Amino acid sequence: MASRWLPFAFWALLCFRMGYMKGLPVFIQDMDNLALSESTPVGEVVYTLVGSDPEGLPIKYGLVGTDKFTVNTKTGDVTLVQPLDREKEDTIKFLVVIESLDPDAAINLVQTQPVTVIVLDENDNPPVFKNSPYEVDVPEDQAVGTTILRNIQVEDQDSVGDSLEVGCVVNEQWPEACDYFDVVSLQSSANQYLGALVLRKQLDYNEKQFYQFQLQATDGTLNSTVPVEVKVVDVQNSPPVFSGSLSGSLSEDAPVGSVALVIKARDADRAQPRDVALELITNPLDFFWLDSKTGELKTAKPLDREALADPSSPLNLTVRASEIVNGIPVVSNLTSSLATVTVTIKDVNDEPPRFNKREYSVEIPESLPIGTPLPNLDMVVTDTDVGLNSVFSLRLSDDLGAFVVEPSTATGSATVTLRLNSTLDYEDPNQRKFILEVIAEELHTSPRLSSKASVTISLTDVNDNAPQFAEQPYSGSVAEGAAPRDKGGGYPGYRQRHGKGIVYQLSGNGAELFRVDNRSGVITVASCLTPGTPPCLDYETRKDYFLQYKATDDDGAGQMTVVSLHISVTDSNDNPPAFLTPVYRASIDEDALKFEPELQVQARDPDTTSDIRYSIVEPLDHPFWIDPVSGRILVRPETGGVHSTGDNKIILTVLATDGIYNATCKVEITVRDVNNHAPVFDTGRYDADITEDAAIGTEVAIVHATDLDSGVNSEIKYKIQKGALDAFQLDNVTGVLYVADKLDYDKRNTYRIQIVATDMGIPSLTGTTELTVRVINVNDKKPYFTPPIQRAEVSADADIGTLVHNLIAVDPDITDNTQLVFELGDKPVRAVDKNGMELTDEVILTSWFKILSNGSVVVAQPLNREIAAVVTLPVAVTDSSAPNLQKTEGELIINIVDVNRHAPVFTQPAYTERVLEEQAIGTVLNTYTATDKETPISAIIIYPPSPYFAIDNVTGVVKSIQRIDYEQIHKINFTLVAFDSGVPQLSTSAGVFVEVVNVNDEEPIFDQEVYEGSVNEHSVVGTSVLTVRAIDKDEGEFGQIRYSLAGEQSPYFNIDPRTGVISVADNIDRESVTGVTLRAVATDLAPPHLSKSSSVSVHIKINDINDNPPVFSQKVYKSTIAENLQLNPPAAILQVLAEDRDVGINGKVVYQILEQSVPVTFSVDPTSGILYPSKPVTGNTTYSLTVTASDHDGQGFQDTAKVDIFVLSVNRHTPVFVEPPPEQRTIEISENVAQADYLIATFKATDADSGENGRVSYYLKVDNKNVMETPEFSLDTNTGQLRTKTFLDREHQPEYELVIAAVDNGTPAQFETLRVITVVLVDDEDNAPVFQMPLHSFAVAENLPAGIIIGSVKAIDKDSGENGRVFYHVLEGNGDGAFTVDRTQGIIRANISFDREKRDEYTMTIYASNNPILEHAAAILNSIDNSTDSQEASVTVVRVKILDVNDNEPKFQKKVYYAGIKHTARINEPIISVLAEDPDLDENGTLIYMVAASNLYKFGASQSSGSVVPSPFNITQDGILMTAHFMSEYNQDRFVLDIIAQELAPPHRQAKTQVYLWIIDRSSLIRMVVSRSCSTPVDGVERRLGEAGGALLVADRRVPLVQADRRLDDWCEIHLHAVEPVSWQVLPVEKVLESIDSKYDELKDVYQQFGVETLIAASATSKVPDSFDPALATLIALLIVLFTGIVTFVVVCACLKHWVIPPPSLQSSKGDSLARRRILEELSTTENPLWLETKLRPYEEQELTMNVFGDQNESSNEQPQQTDNTYATIQGGARGERFGDYATLGRESPTPLEAALGFQGSTFKPPTADTPEPPPRPAGLGPL
Repeated sequence: MASRWLPFAFWALLCFRMGYMKGLPVFIQDMDNLALSESTPVGEVVYTLVGSDPEGLPIKYGLVGTDKFTVNTKTGDVTLVQPLDREKEDTIKFLVVIESLDPDAAINLVQTQPVTVIVLDENDNPPVFKNSPYEVDVPEDQAVGTTILRNIQVEDQDSVGDSLEVGCVVNEQWPEACDYFDVVSLQSSANQYLGALVLRKQLDYNEKQFYQFQLQATDGTLNSTVPVEVKVVDVQNSPPVFSGSLSGSLSEDAPVGSVALVIKARDADRAQPRDVALELITNPLDFFWLDSKTGELKTAKPLDREALADPSSPLNLTVRASEIVNGIPVVSNLTSSLATVTVTIKDVNDEPPRFNKREYSVEIPESLPIGTPLPNLDMVVTDTDVGLNSVFSLRLSDDLGAFVVEPSTATGSATVTLRLNSTLDYEDPNQRKFILEVIAEELHTSPRLSSKASVTISLTDVNDNAPQFAEQPYSGSVAEGAAPRDKGGGYPGYRQRHGKGIVYQLSGNGAELFRVDNRSGVITVASCLTPGTPPCLDYETRKDYFLQYKATDDDGAGQMTVVSLHISVTDSNDNPPAFLTPVYRASIDEDALKFEPELQVQARDPDTTSDIRYSIVEPLDHPFWIDPVSGRILVRPETGGVHSTGDNKIILTVLATDGIYNATCKVEITVRDVNNHAPVFDTGRYDADITEDAAIGTEVAIVHATDLDSGVNSEIKYKIQKGALDAFQLDNVTGVLYVADKLDYDKRNTYRIQIVATDMGIPSLTGTTELTVRVINVNDKKPYFTPPIQRAEVSADADIGTLVHNLIAVDPDITDNTQLVFELGDKPVRAVDKNGMELTDEVILTSWFKILSNGSVVVAQPLNREIAAVVTLPVAVTDSSAPNLQKTEGELIINIVDVNRHAPVFTQPAYTERVLEEQAIGTVLNTYTATDKETPISAIIIYPPSPYFAIDNVTGVVKSIQRIDYEQIHKINFTLVAFDSGVPQLSTSAGVFVEVVNVNDEEPIFDQEVYEGSVNEHSVVGTSVLTVRAIDKDEGEFGQIRYSLAGEQSPYFNIDPRTGVISVADNIDRESVTGVTLRAVATDLAPPHLSKSSSVSVHIKINDINDNPPVFSQKVYKSTIAENLQLNPPAAILQVLAEDRDVGINGKVVYQILEQSVPVTFSVDPTSGILYPSKPVTGNTTYSLTVTASDHDGQGFQDTAKVDIFVLSVNRHTPVFVEPPPEQRTIEISENVAQADYLIATFKATDADSGENGRVSYYLKVDNKNVMETPEFSLDTNTGQLRTKTFLDREHQPEYELVIAAVDNGTPAQFETLRVITVVLVDDEDNAPVFQMPLHSFAVAENLPAGIIIGSVKAIDKDSGENGRVFYHVLEGNGDGAFTVDRTQGIIRANISFDREKRDEYTMTIYASNNPILEHAAAILNSIDNSTDSQEASVTVVRVKILDVNDNEPKFQKKVYYAGIKHTARINEPIISVLAEDPDLDENGTLIYMVAASNLYKFGASQSSGSVVPSPFNITQDGILMTAHFMSEYNQDRFVLDIIAQELAPPHRQAKTQVYLWIIDRSSLIRMVVSRSCSTPVDGVERRLGEAGGALLVADRRVPLVQADRRLDDWCEIHLHAVEPVSWQVLPVEKVLESIDSKYDELKDVYQQFGVETLIAASATSKVPDSFDPALATLIALLIVLFTGIVTFVVVCACLKHWVIPPPSLQSSKGDSLARRRILEELSTTENPLWLETKLRPYEEQELTMNVFGDQNESSNEQPQQTDNTYATIQGGARGERFGDYATLGRESPTPLEAALGFQGSTFKPPTADTPEPPPRPAGLGPL
């Protein structure tokens, strides 16, 4: 700071010496010892200096050596400019200066006065905590009121303020912390505080392990905080806690020893937890035992869920966890706790489902409807298991399927219902009584347990013969407008002989539209409000009604018969026609004679009989006529075309009538004006010149264009297309170009403006011209300095002529800078001295520097920095080439740099300091200063920078910037460097050597966080266990360590205080103490008040030795098992359990069977001790075993136990009938032999059990009782012989139903099997049933639901009674189960929903028999097939026709079609076939095709420009897409057409597809010739060629190949075009063919497979010989005449051979070879064989040869083209031939065939001998 005023002091001293002769100015008030508060605001005037001059001269005030104050040089007011801080600077010293201002003196006299300003203290610093942050460890049992933290120190740098106070601050995270701790003040003043932290509330480690809060210190105004962390130290005062799940589950069949769950408990004291032992307190039924160490809860004996008091509830056990103290579990409130453990015993399948009764009986009528439950059954099945074990299924053993059981599955318990599943007939002897067996069997178990019950069903007789119709099915018709009561037909039936009056009914969809007389059966039309329209009969809505015609006897309460009835509705003209759209819109060019595309209106009439006629009814005067049949609207030729009207629109009203009803529509026709001339400018280019200073709005040029059209089509608007760059604007009407912005030649001197003229026609046409505007340069800009103020430096001792600076100026109007002249400006020269005072002596300053005309500034006179330090020269630059004065001024600021000569000096060359380690950051080391003789000290720095200290470069105070650790560094050296403020700047350096003083600041640190060790139990005292090691980084005694042990279990061990070796100090038993946890403490040897220590946890595991034998839980084990005990997998019997207190291999117990009464009968699991059976056991036997348990994996101590197992005998099998065969249900005996004691049959059943359990007895089951005889029959209980007891009379009872029971004699339960057998007395007479008709035909509509009645068949049996009962069986034709036939009534029902499209007709063969069971069907069919007589009378054929319903939607064959067409295509030219398929028949399958949208994509565009309306395309009702407009306007464009196929019949479903269509010219086509017919698919070759060419190949046209006026159908010519599959643009043919040709080797197999002969560009043309002039033609003619005589004979012979001998057959292999050779010769030339096609079609010159007529000829009328013999074709044959008027010129060069065969890189396939010859294409077929 002092360096700032040193120069002024020297200067003042100099002035003082020079002014001895005059009086110096003196201070009257000099502000010495002024006292200021440090809070004085900046900017306040704090003092006013007052002084006087003895001579009375004016005086000036100044301050030197301070940056805190400034002084007004005239008034002496001193102002504070920087804030004051007493703590940094309590006194401020500087000089006040007073100077007399004598205008006559060379130097003014100056007086200086040193002053001191005293800074007063304010309370502006907050208190600061010392020794922070605060951390302390407090045991959780520390007494309340204890001081836990001492030496809380706070300091305040301020000497004013209130006494310091410290308190606890509550925060959100620890709101309760201040309730636990309080701050107590020990000493307090304004700048110092000493306090302590006291515990106010009891701590609990389990609730919180640490507290974090803040202490706040305040001096009454300012505050500061410091964090405090209190760690709670755990002590042993909490009982154990349980963790993890305390619930588990086990199946009740879990083996003994299964783990139910693992119980976990730990000591709640976390710091030094004790081991915990577990104990089972309550154990209901003693099902479990608990491993006290592992916590595993295991089963102690087999579980039984049913033994629980509440089987649905879990089992609750009580477990106690106790802490182990000195190896013994201690039970107290602080060391033990209880918990309830819940174990769920899951059910296993040990109960079968059981019926509430063994036998049931019900009685039902034979007319019981199908699906009706059997009454009064009362059957309940119950399974007492739970879950999946209680899920069971129910089924019947009934093979006939006459009944079904419900439910099919159930859980737990279910009420069972039997439902009738088929019709019953009491007249059928086999159906009068049913004995069913209901089986209930478990579903999800293994094995599946089951039980059975029998149900006896008796049938009662009812009236069940239905009436029969005379014929079936029936059909009729009725008009859709028929009046009510009109007859549809009457179809009476006839009654059976037991029936009553018949009642007729109609049913089915639509039956409500008809009425049937319920007695006569006459069907009439029902009354309806709107006949002919829905909901009445309407042909257009529904044409056919398929109804069921039902006849019911017994006055409607008896049996019924149903036949099919088909009523057809005939059409009437009852619907008006309707146009497809109410308004048609079209446009036509004025004077045109036809619409393009054609305009056609269409109306539809739903009535099929309607004939629609069209006419135009309005206006009366119009130029059109309409075709009355088709609806096409045409221009009347006599009108000369359509003329434009006022609004260019004509509206027609068109009438459509069907003779009764009419409909109208509007047709809006827009007459288009034709715009066909584009605007044309007067010239293609315009030129104009304009000066750059032209004003905005100046006219530059006029452009003009004309349009030959008239009206709006000739109106022209002009616009600038590009190039004006906003500098010009154009009048869009007059074409005048104006200046629109300021022009600048230097920015742009030429504009090329493109101007477009656009007419107003639609579409508008344009013309373009270019206007070139040249800008003429004008010198109008002044030169200017860059930058305007320029700067330079020059040394104060610079020589005269030294270059100071080169002035820089720019003039954009000139290119030669020598035309710029520099000089001194007109403004005065300014300067300031080194004190910043402005100088006014301009004369002296002006002569110091000289400005040359080229801009160089040089020194003109010696410089004096004492006079002026900075000089500002005004400079000027002038453009000497400008016509008028162009001058600009600027400034050059020259800094005169002083010369520095003296370097700074420190107070001493080196410094030595001492500092304590670990001092706070910011500790002051010392203050260092330096002085300079000339200039103030600029800065003092430490260089290079020190990582430990930093210096304030103004005050020189050095402070620490990080903590210094003596253990890391003992000495610190750094260098001070001082810099002065002179130029050049000089510096000096001084070394500082700092000695670091050691303090005890490091704690001992162990080399491990935790130590682990182990020692065997019962080891001798002194056995070494492990070694702990700690390091203290302090030196000397501060770093020396002594070790000790702490903890409850520390008495077990000793530690060497010097080495840290821990050894055994007492006998340890592992079974009492499994492990020891203690802490090793390391303490340094510093004095007690300075010493530091640390501790580490040590865990010592006590290793087990084998010192305990295993002990069985019981000495004798007993168990009872059944003899059917499961062997695979073996079932667990019981578990023997021995416990060994040792652990590991010492406690691992191995079980063995030492001896057993029957060897190898049982085995024991060596690990679990579970006993299993090894082989079958014998019932009623006791087995004895001796089991051993050995520890140490079977090699150590042993214990033995006895096991007694008793085996129960079990009856396991049910008797099974084997004779008569199980499938035999009926035994027939002739009534003549049914005498007393007649042996009917012998029953035999087997039982797999042995002994009494397997002995079977036979009984007759009567009224649920087993008896040996009935009044008619007897059954021998031992032999099973069934005999008659009396004579059986067939007339009294024709059949008997017996129930045979086979019962075993097993214990403890008997098993019984029942069998129902029917004994039938057979009548000797028998007649076969006979059908009345050999063929029955029925019809049914598709999609009807299954179950509808289709019809019925009837056969008659002449036998009476039971022998006349007829049963119907399907012999063949119903393999897929589509139909069901009622066995007794012959009613045919649909079993499926029919689909006509899959199958439209079914044929079945039905056989009538007296036997209800069809036997020997194959033999019956074989006899029918081999019969030579007429058809078997007991057989009839049934044909069922499936009627069509509109149930299929139409579908296109492809989702996307690709096609192309030439731009020369005519109207109605076919493009592609787009077919949709609808498998329905007739009208249901008829489709209407429509073009829904025609999306146009212009050439090169990726976005559609919209759908063209009207569409340029039509589609026929055969799906042929055709042109409706000329395609020339769309050349090179493409379309995406949306095609719709809609059903004609309701519901009018639609199918949609798209056609991608390209409009192309011939140059885009590829011509491919294949030796296959055009019907052969070639999609494969198109795909392969497209892949090779990198394109999508689209086939456009296929025609048979024509060669030599012959059409060859076996060859095909195909036109393709190539499309890029991403952009969909047509690709160049040459590029695609070149890519394909390059891959010839890859495509050879494709060419061979598809017969590809030629692949070339379709636009390739033949070479045409040059035209002959007349003279040359005459000469050639003369030569030909001379030569004719020589060759006439040869030519005539050749011609005769050609005319007389017919061409060889194409079937001849030799002819084929020659024909193919000729074709290939014509396809081959000596030119590039890939591209040429010049000889394949010689008769298409108009299209291919020289392009004489071009593609436009293709649009001409299709007349045969006249032969033009102007051109000759050059054939490849070796001899000359003549075809018509075409001459062939021969040559002797090698044949083209030979040349072609030698080429291997083209796309031609070499010919083979069997390749047919393609004939030429006749000219009459027209162009391709």
